[in-house]
Amino acid sequence: MAKRRSNGEGTFWFSPSENRWRGQFFDSNDHRRNVSGKSQKDVEQKLRVAITKRDTNELEQMPSLAGTVTELLIGFLEMKSQKLQPRTIERYKLDIDRYLIPTIGKIRLNQLTSEVIETAYLDIQREFNLSANSMAHCHATLRGALKRGFRLKKLSTNPLIGVEAPSRKKVQTEPLTHEQVRELLTYSDVNQTRMWNIMWRIHLLTGFRQGEVLGLTWESVDFVQGSLRLSQQLQRQKGKGLVLKELKADAKKRTIHLDKVTLTALREWKIQQMQMRLAALEWGETNFIFVNSIGKPIEPRKSAEMWAKLLEDADIPHLKLHGARHSFATLLLQQDIDIKVVSHYLGHTDISTTQNIYQHVTTKSLIDTAEKIDVFAK
Repeated sequence: MAKRRSNGEGTFWFSPSENRWRGQFFDSNDHRRNVSGKSQKDVEQKLRVAITKRDTNELEQMPSLAGTVTELLIGFLEMKSQKLQPRTIERYKLDIDRYLIPTIGKIRLNQLTSEVIETAYLDIQREFNLSANSMAHCHATLRGALKRGFRLKKLSTNPLIGVEAPSRKKVQTEPLTHEQVRELLTYSDVNQTRMWNIMWRIHLLTGFRQGEVLGLTWESVDFVQGSLRLSQQLQRQKGKGLVLKELKADAKKRTIHLDKVTLTALREWKIQQMQMRLAALEWGETNFIFVNSIGKPIEPRKSAEMWAKLLEDADIPHLKLHGARHSFATLLLQQDIDIKVVSHYLGHTDISTTQNIYQHVTTKSLIDTAEKIDVFAK
């Protein structure tokens, strides 16, 4: 016979056919909830915990209402889409559509365990041979979705707590030296067109990101003040093509002053580009500084390819185009330029970001340190 307790505290009874104790209570939505255990004490304890959660509005949803992992991931992606840039969303979508949904999407949230997730990670790694960083990103995506699910009470516990997070492999690249920067600019000046030479000068002497450089227009240049105003970037987005995006953060919208050689080259290139426009049968309705033969903006892939070719032709070890930004920051810091100034050039909101990411321990700094140690070691 069921043992009734005070109003709202539920009931419990022994089920001979199952040889188990069972309990019931009503949640805040008047749905009947069930618990069970091997002893009366177990059931009473579970009832107390569940009712306390109910009364403090911490009780998770019923399994039938909480849904599947797929539903949780899609809801997480929709929420993120309202806050993040399309390029960032593309990466989340890749993790969700290609890796997570095919492996654990059909599992109901109340059946998702640490062991299930660990097995899924092994399957993903085995099938796609992902790098350590890609696995870590996939883990971060699932972590964000499960954290949100726990906050929305779709989960009673977070099963990811018992899973060892894949470790990211930090790749330390050696930045360019002063001598290599000079070699690249000299080689480009002699062997490439003026436009490409200017592009590399801006990359190597301002620390701008690739999209920021490609998004520069002639309105960005103040020839009187000798400055360059950065307020937008050019990106290729899936399904949309090349998109010009305004930089939202105030720190990313910045003005820097150009060196005299670059400024002179820009003046000459502007005149040359105007002549090309007049001679062309077709010209894009744009005012970008860096354009192809018909006046349309340069594709990010094209500039990356041209950069790689420049390094190869100049006999300098390969470095990704973003490495020009790293090199710029490192060289300025080696020259004892104020960290706040370097941070401004890079568009960082916090100077600690500049210190932590771009102040590399270079081979040159290690050699210089060894020479200083040698002085007082004698």
